[in-house]
Amino acid sequence: MNTKENKVNYQPLLIFGGVIGIFFAFWVYLIASKNPFIKIFDTAIYNSIKNNNPVERQLTFYWTQLGNTLTITAFTVILVLFLVYQHNYVHAVFASLTMIAANACNSIIKNIIQRQRPRMDKAVHADGFSFPSGHSVGSMTLALVLIALIVVLVKKKPLKYWLIAFCVFFTLSIGFTRMYLHVHWPSDVLGGWCEGLAFSSLTSWIFFRALDKKQEKEKKE
Repeated sequence: MNTKENKVNYQPLLIFGGVIGIFFAFWVYLIASKNPFIKIFDTAIYNSIKNNNPVERQLTFYWTQLGNTLTITAFTVILVLFLVYQHNYVHAVFASLTMIAANACNSIIKNIIQRQRPRMDKAVHADGFSFPSGHSVGSMTLALVLIALIVVLVKKKPLKYWLIAFCVFFTLSIGFTRMYLHVHWPSDVLGGWCEGLAFSSLTSWIFFRALDKKQEKEKKE
C-alpha cells in the first residue's frame, strides 16, 4: 500500500450513513415489536435457500468461521498494528474505534432485544441472541473500514478495484452463510449489515475529513 492519500469526495457518506442509520432504527423497531412483516420476510427468504447438500454445508461452515468474533478481532488487531507501524496513526484510530463502536453497539442491542435464534442443526453451534447478526455486523464494518483504507492508500486502480470487490464479496458471503446454516434469521443478517454500514459510513466521513484537515495543515506548514 502507498501511504500517499488520494483526494476523496466523502460528503455523501454523511447522508448515506444517516439514512442507513434511520432505516436500521426502524428495522430494530420492527423486530422488537414482532411486526408480522418480519415473519413474512424471513419465511420468504428461508424458503428460497436450499441447504440439503452436505458438501455445500461443510464448505459453508468453514467459510462462516472467517466472520466470527475471534477471527475479526485478530485481523483488526493485526491491521491496526500494521497501520501504526506504517505511521498511519489517523488510519489506525479510525479502524480500531469503528470496530469497537459497532461491535459494542451490537452487543447492547442483542441483549435488549433478546431475540431467539432459529431452530438449528445440531451439527452447527451458535451462542447468544439472534438479532442483529454479529457475523454480519463485524464483517460489514471490517469490509467498509478496509474499503476506506484501500481508497486512500492503494493507488493502482486495478488492484484497488479487485480489493474492494473482494471486501464486498466477503461481507455478503458471510451474511449468506448465517442464513444458509440457519443460525440467524434473514432479518438478523439484514439488520447486521445495516448497522455495520451505518457505523462505518459515518466514521469513514469523519476519517476522510480528518485526513483533509491534516493535509491542509501540512500545506500551510
